[in-house]
Amino acid sequence: MCILFIDSPYIGNIMDTKNTILSQKDLELLEAIVLKYGKVVTLAQIQAVIGEFGSIGAVRKRVAQMSKAGWLIRLKKGLYLVVTDISSLGFINTPEIVIARSFDANSYISFESALQHYGMFDQLLTRIDSVSIKMTKTYKVLQTAYSFLKIKNELFFGYTEEVVNNQKIFIAEREKAVLDMLYFRSSGYVITLVLEKLKEYKDQFDFNKLKEYSIKYSLSMIRKIGFLLDQIDVDTTDLLILSESNKKSHSKLTKDSHLYNAKWRLYYDSNLT
Repeated sequence: MCILFIDSPYIGNIMDTKNTILSQKDLELLEAIVLKYGKVVTLAQIQAVIGEFGSIGAVRKRVAQMSKAGWLIRLKKGLYLVVTDISSLGFINTPEIVIARSFDANSYISFESALQHYGMFDQLLTRIDSVSIKMTKTYKVLQTAYSFLKIKNELFFGYTEEVVNNQKIFIAEREKAVLDMLYFRSSGYVITLVLEKLKEYKDQFDFNKLKEYSIKYSLSMIRKIGFLLDQIDVDTTDLLILSESNKKSHSKLTKDSHLYNAKWRLYYDSNLT
């Protein structure tokens, strides 16, 4: 018999850092599952490995026992997170962005989670935001919420495919993450954060791409991006020409914005200039 201790900065305190005795046979089964499929697996994948050692009934019983003991964490129906210590094989933890992707295959990681992936956001996140073409929904796993926000099909773009912990994920480009934040949550916090990141990581953003992507959203988004880029001295001539196509309407950075910028026909907040 062996005792394994769980210590993962991503997964958190599982069952109050419970020390669970795991047989060598069970340990080998869990390692085989992770080696073949990764740490986020379906019931069918678990059965494909464990089934080699017993009947279907025995497999289901074993899955139930491991779930109860905490070695398999149920994410949703038919989907599990494998918890074990196999650091010698390179599996140390399971990043939240990997777990998020497993909930919805038609989604990509965005918002602060994407910025964090690029090293642009270092605060602890208790919510992982993704953009999806399906319905808006939130899942809770231990202390982390996984939020999926529905977007129009024509705005479902600007993401790349990466492999993390042997799992394929889709993640927003830096520019798309910023636009998604402004599109879904134009609060004072978001506006301030976006401007801060655009300024701090000016050399890492592709501003031509940011402007090009903003045009796909709306006139309001063009105005917002134009105004924000003006604050960090990025040329916005091309966006201004587009924004002048409608001189009758106006937009707001946030619902409480009250100062008016005539150039962009945009209401903004005093702390931004």
